[in-house]
Amino acid sequence: MLAADASLTTEFFASLKEMMRARRLLYGKREIGVALRPHLLTRTQYCSLSQSSETLVQAFDKVASALLAEPSRMKTVGLTEREVKLALVNPKYSATAVTTRLDAFVHGREVKFVEYNAENPSSLTDQAGLNDVLREVGAMRTMAVSYKLRQFSPVESLLNSLIKTFHEWGGKGAPNIAILDWDGLPTADEFVVLREYFAGRGVPAVICNPAQLEYEQGKLSCGGFRIDLVYKRVIIHELLAHCDDSHPLIRAYVRGDVCLVNSFRCKLVHKKAVFELLTEETNASWFTSRERKVIKRTVPWTRRFSQRTTNWLGREVDLVDHVRKNREALVLKPNDDYGGHGVSIGARSTESEWDAAVSKALAGDYVVQETIKLRTEVFPIFDESGWALQPMYVDTNPFLFGGRVEGAMVRLSDSPVVNVTSGGGETGFFVVEGKT
Repeated sequence: MLAADASLTTEFFASLKEMMRARRLLYGKREIGVALRPHLLTRTQYCSLSQSSETLVQAFDKVASALLAEPSRMKTVGLTEREVKLALVNPKYSATAVTTRLDAFVHGREVKFVEYNAENPSSLTDQAGLNDVLREVGAMRTMAVSYKLRQFSPVESLLNSLIKTFHEWGGKGAPNIAILDWDGLPTADEFVVLREYFAGRGVPAVICNPAQLEYEQGKLSCGGFRIDLVYKRVIIHELLAHCDDSHPLIRAYVRGDVCLVNSFRCKLVHKKAVFELLTEETNASWFTSRERKVIKRTVPWTRRFSQRTTNWLGREVDLVDHVRKNREALVLKPNDDYGGHGVSIGARSTESEWDAAVSKALAGDYVVQETIKLRTEVFPIFDESGWALQPMYVDTNPFLFGGRVEGAMVRLSDSPVVNVTSGGGETGFFVVEGKT
């Protein structure tokens, strides 16, 4: 249908990009949509992804409970002393993390999870906006007539989960929300969309950076705006690197005077080394039979990387020696970073490059993870001059709110490191429920 569509001109592509700019579907100054069709999953695939995700998040919560019961273990997954101290502060609500995202790859009925974004994930506003843009494509409109396509509303689920958490925390009515992050970030347009959405539903909201916060007489505020709930988009380790314990947010949180979502406790499951606690056989008793099955089926073997011995396929191995000898089966990642920074894929590295990556990882805080089999999928990719079918790596990353899945962020890249920060793009997302 695309090949036969004479309306796919440079003017049309320019109009799609203008629509993305108007809807703030941007990463910095770059439009995030790169494809002329959305990513499509069958109902069966989406159910498998959702059920596996929700079960796995239950397992992450078990890990958090185990770490809270034995705080000395928090450092084994990489929490700093300040992170441990803040994780032990009661957030006054039950969830380890309210809004999260799993990074996943779906092929047929197979689902593999490689990371858990337990600090509030980005791109919640992108899915619905990109779906609207793609409806301008004639082939998409034709398909929507022939098939029942289900889409999702992550932003609605976000607001509902924030209000529900605020009420559990002890608040009444609609909270005044502060969307908190640094100024000048490439995700700034998303904050504007969220603020407008919240305000349109009777929930006052302001965008502010940590330096603008004030805390006096038990009240947190930003420029005279009283804050009941902080939707914390600033990354915890970056906040703590710039702010000491006298910072208004930290003081208000410790004293229970503000509802913080996600709370500092989310670091317990955000560190990539937590995947070791899932895949280490000695921890199997923490999980239900179903959780163990999902972990075995969907979670690649992961270990925090250091000079040590560990279990690999039922036998003890020297971890560093094992990693050096099995380059093509492994990937090294920073334990607590984002955007694909510092990731080394053994199969795409020379021996000397891998040796250098191993040395860098030993000097820092890294995890080593079993490589999953990645497959490309052909997408119609467009730019200002035209479009072409291109093989792309695609990940399907479900959003979770209170442990329940609502839609997914879909990223496309010509590199196995599939990340918008690293230069990739996004596309819309629908579930094909069947023919109309």
